[in-house]
Amino acid sequence: MRNLLRRSFFGDQGRVWPVLLVSAVILLFGCQAREAPLSPGAATFKEEIKNCLTNLSATLLEPVVNKDLAGIRAALEKVESPAVKLCRLCPFEIGVLNPAGETLAAYPAKGDGKAKNFSNYDLIIKAINSKKIQQQRFFLQNGSELYLICAPLLSEDKLIGLVAIAISSEDAAKRWGLTEKEFMAIDFNS
Repeated sequence: MRNLLRRSFFGDQGRVWPVLLVSAVILLFGCQAREAPLSPGAATFKEEIKNCLTNLSATLLEPVVNKDLAGIRAALEKVESPAVKLCRLCPFEIGVLNPAGETLAAYPAKGDGKAKNFSNYDLIIKAINSKKIQQQRFFLQNGSELYLICAPLLSEDKLIGLVAIAISSEDAAKRWGLTEKEFMAIDFNS
């Protein structure tokens, strides 16, 4: 009886196992979620942010490695033109943080100029741990929403700091037609 069941289910030569294996592989790899195509505005936003982060990273690498605060501020001012081009009509801020999440410099300079500690913010923790670009929406006390993008500064695969860009969600919607859902769906690492 056992052989009869075995032959009727698996066949004489066990051809079902290879079919099951191939089917499992097809299901496993064929059903992977793919990134949804971005709207033209979201694609432009992603490209402009990535270009800005590339320029910032290249300009800031040396002063951050040397812990040169004056050099970091000068580098941020030097990068002002591409950043202004990035967001001609919307308020933005660029921050440079050390690997512990403490502010080294910000542009444009606001407040009392004292270093702020962002080490307990989820966005900063994720960027530090993954060494990849992370994004998050953030609500200010007045209820307005910001889009934050945080990129690691790496030297020989070692985290030497972080660059963060904050853009008003309202102004990003006006300039790029960017929704919160689109912003959160963008993969800045691809």
